[in-house]
Amino acid sequence: MTEKKHGPMKLSDIGDKSTPSKPLTSKRNEPVHEKDRSKKVGQSVPSADSLASDLLAKAEGLRTKKAASLFQEEKSQVETNEKQVLTGEITAIEVQKNKKRFNIYIKGQFAFGVSENTLVKFALHKGQVLDQAFITDIQQVDKEDYAYQLAVRFLSYQLRSEKEVKDKLTEAEIEPDVMAKVIKKLKAVKLIDDTMFGQAYTRTAMNINKKGPNVIARELKNKGLREEEIDKSLKEYDRATEVENAYTIAEKYFKKQLRKGSHRNASQKTNQYLVQKGFDSDLIQELMQRLAEHYQDEDQELAVLHKDLDKYMRRYKKLSGKELIFKVKGMLYNKGYPLDLINQALWEYEEDI
Repeated sequence: MTEKKHGPMKLSDIGDKSTPSKPLTSKRNEPVHEKDRSKKVGQSVPSADSLASDLLAKAEGLRTKKAASLFQEEKSQVETNEKQVLTGEITAIEVQKNKKRFNIYIKGQFAFGVSENTLVKFALHKGQVLDQAFITDIQQVDKEDYAYQLAVRFLSYQLRSEKEVKDKLTEAEIEPDVMAKVIKKLKAVKLIDDTMFGQAYTRTAMNINKKGPNVIARELKNKGLREEEIDKSLKEYDRATEVENAYTIAEKYFKKQLRKGSHRNASQKTNQYLVQKGFDSDLIQELMQRLAEHYQDEDQELAVLHKDLDKYMRRYKKLSGKELIFKVKGMLYNKGYPLDLINQALWEYEEDI
C-alpha cells in the first residue's frame, strides 16, 4: 500500500463543503451551540449598568447605616448631657419665693435649688467651686431635708401614725430610701410614736365623738397600728366611760325614733345605731332593756300610730271595706306597732268618721 502524500493546505480548502468540519465540544465531549454559548456568556458577565446599580445601592446602604449610627450617638450624647450636673464656680445665689429655699447658679446658669438648712450645712457661697461628687452629696442631703420638713409640717397640725406620714411622703413622690431615713429620724425624736398616737386618738374619740371601742380599734388598724399597739391604746377606754357614752347616745337616738314610729321600730333602729358606733352587743342589750322600761308610754306610741294611720288611709283611699283595712293594718304592723294598739287606733278612727 502506497503512502498518500499530502501537499500544503490551500486557503480554499478551509470551510469547503466537501471537507466535513469537526463540531465544537465541551470538556465532556458534548456539542456546544453558538446560541447557548452567547446565553451563558450573558449570564455570567453582568452588564456595566447592572454593576453601577449594585454599587450605588451598596453605597446608599452604607450611608444610611452610618447616618443612623451618628443619630444614635447624638441622641445618647444629648441624654448624657441632660443627666450631667453643671459643675464649676458658684456665680450667684438667689432666694426663691417661699424665702426658705435658694437657687444656686454656676457659670451664670441655674444649677439646682437647696433649702436654707442645706445652704448653711454646706456653707455654700459665691465663688465656691463645686465638682459633681460634691453636688451629688448636696442634692442627696437636700432631698432628705425637704422630706423631713414636709413631714414636720404635716405633723404640726396633729399627731399622725407612721402610716399616715408615709402616705403623705409617697404622695409627694419622695424616694423610698429618703423616706426610710426621714421616718427613722422622726421616730428618734418621738415625732412618730404609734402607741402614743393610738392612746391620744382613743381619748379624743372616746370623749369628743363618743365612739365605741370596736370602731376605734378598726380605725386605728386602718391607720397602720399593730395589734399590740391597739390593745395598749384601748386601755385608755374604761368601762364606766363606755357605759355612759353608750347610754347617752342610745337615749337620744331612741327618743328621736319614738317620735317617728313604733316602740319596737325605735328599739331596732337604736340597736343598729349602737352597733355602728362600735359598742359591744352585751352592753347594747342591757341598755335597750333599760330604755324599754323607762320609755314604755302607750299614749305617746298611740299618738304616733294615729299619724301613720291617717297617712296610709290617704295613700290607699282607692281601696275600700275589708281590703282597705287589711292593707292599712299590714303597713302598721310592719312598722312595729302591736296588733292591740293597731285595732284600738282603727276603732278610734272609725268612731271619728
